[in-house]
Amino acid sequence: MVLWFKQLADSNQLDLESGTYADIEGKAIFNTYRTRRYFLEKRWAEEGTVLTAIMMNPSSASHDETDDSVDQLIDLAKNQGCYALHVVNISSIIDGTSNNLNNAHFAYEMINWNFISTAMTEANVIFLGWGMKGQLGMLGHQSYNSNLVNAFQNVSSKIYCYDVLKSTNKKFIKRPVYYVPHPRPQTDKEKYRDVPIRQITDLEFIQLFFR
Repeated sequence: MVLWFKQLADSNQLDLESGTYADIEGKAIFNTYRTRRYFLEKRWAEEGTVLTAIMMNPSSASHDETDDSVDQLIDLAKNQGCYALHVVNISSIIDGTSNNLNNAHFAYEMINWNFISTAMTEANVIFLGWGMKGQLGMLGHQSYNSNLVNAFQNVSSKIYCYDVLKSTNKKFIKRPVYYVPHPRPQTDKEKYRDVPIRQITDLEFIQLFFR
């Protein structure tokens, strides 16, 4: 049986790498120049349920490396009784400093969306943690993909987050923007460390995906 992410990697001529870090098997899919990461897997059992995290953009974590955010996501997945973590991102561009990201980094990319949508379909639990910039990127992608909202609606029963927040940015006073926080917010990186995730409500789904 060919894994879905290997099929996507092969069909798009992307590099699938395998390795191990801290006794956890890893797989990662990159473009040729390693400037984009389309998919990350961390697996601690051969079979079983999977938590897919949809984040803002990749940082240093890979098939044989981790970072603080991925470590927290692994703990989160284990707490949900899952045996593997899959990570996809609103932007595939690798950069560990969110302040470096601008609108151009979140340009719609069909290959990346194919990984996101398939990862959601295959997941048992979906965690949203893409932050404010990821939220604006996702909203921008709706102009290029008329099926985006439907794809999330089809899996809404398995979507979880830490919280849904309202932006305090004054430029959004007339048209508020709601977003899901990153697991390690810049101002308080341990804020959600021991907080259980919860399902999003119907109202929160509307707040996140309709504007």
